[in-house]
Amino acid sequence: MRAVKAVELGLTAGLVLTRTALRAATGGLAGPAARTVPVTHDRGEPRTVVADDGVQLHAEVFGDPHAPVTVVLCHGYALSSASWCFQVRELARHARVVIWDQRGHGRSRRGPAAHATVDQLGRDLRAVLDQTASRGPVILVGHSMGGMTIMALAEQEPELFGTRVAAAALLATSAEPVLGDLGLPRHGMRALHWVTPWALALLRRARVLSGPVRELTGAVVPRHAFASEVPPHVAEFLVEQIGQTPLEVLADFFPQFRVHDKTAALAALDRVDCLVLAGSDDVVTPPSNSEAIARAVPGAELVVLPDAGHAFPLEHPEQVNAHLVGLLRRHGRRRIA
Repeated sequence: MRAVKAVELGLTAGLVLTRTALRAATGGLAGPAARTVPVTHDRGEPRTVVADDGVQLHAEVFGDPHAPVTVVLCHGYALSSASWCFQVRELARHARVVIWDQRGHGRSRRGPAAHATVDQLGRDLRAVLDQTASRGPVILVGHSMGGMTIMALAEQEPELFGTRVAAAALLATSAEPVLGDLGLPRHGMRALHWVTPWALALLRRARVLSGPVRELTGAVVPRHAFASEVPPHVAEFLVEQIGQTPLEVLADFFPQFRVHDKTAALAALDRVDCLVLAGSDDVVTPPSNSEAIARAVPGAELVVLPDAGHAFPLEHPEQVNAHLVGLLRRHGRRRIA
């Protein structure tokens, strides 16, 4: 009986926190009545990338195959390559573009739970480069966990930066453990970190709990995913992206963020043109995380976008696109010179 009460208490606390986070993350727009025309995204030439442990990763290629530079976009936790829907078309006007689904996300296979690490994501990125962008310079762009993926590659193979990798953009990410409070009270965050892994583990034993536990996983969505008003269909798109990510994958990667530390890898990024973008109101990876990266990479350009939350590539796509195209143009001028 005591164990049953503990389960009920844990799920109840988790659901309360989750609903609070989801309502705030979407501005209350996630309900069925608010559904509008869904976000659409282009489909590129599909590629299957085989990681070093045999896991198959889904990738897509856009743009001129003979373009002088390839941009590789790395998405964040609980999302997929579709989260770059507002960037791909614009970037493909200037470069060849590769998007890919991190393992377990989107259309990529999951792989062993023990391989759900940021270090493995760095090795996956190397496989993506080798199998989709084997020639010519590459610009790496990473949002949140995607930025951590780039740092993992920089730690593993720093010699790539300044040779194959010509530039990098780190969006809403951190080189240190991610301990953001998600906009919740401290006691709420303690409960959330306690409940989330436990509830996800329960799901493996009791599939009947999948409904409430799936709601629980939404607590990893920042309370201020959007710090400004966005169209309802954009908010819905974010919620749907998270909902499509398997619970087991969320559980596999969740512990990584508390132990993540790639500060030593930042030295390699000083060898390339580096752009660091932060959201002024990001409560998951606040501007202080980006400022720390910029201090460790003296040559980096730091930009803090006003009225922006953690999901600013969806929230402020025009601003993000302008900065990324600017990075591309700077690379182009250096290449010609």
